[in-house]
Amino acid sequence: MDRDREHELDQLMERTTVAVLKSLDATVDVKQRLRELLREAGVDPDLVQAPGRGR
Repeated sequence: MDRDREHELDQLMERTTVAVLKSLDATVDVKQRLRELLREAGVDPDLVQAPGRGR
């Protein structure tokens, strides 16, 4: 593989990694905020079942 192609692939992997990490951070932020809102509403977040995780 030539150096230009290898460099291009390295850059692509780096951008992909950054995008995935940002997405995971956003997911965690949303889940944490939802737990906070449930607590504020007087609901125990551990007792709330997420859709699709049922029986």
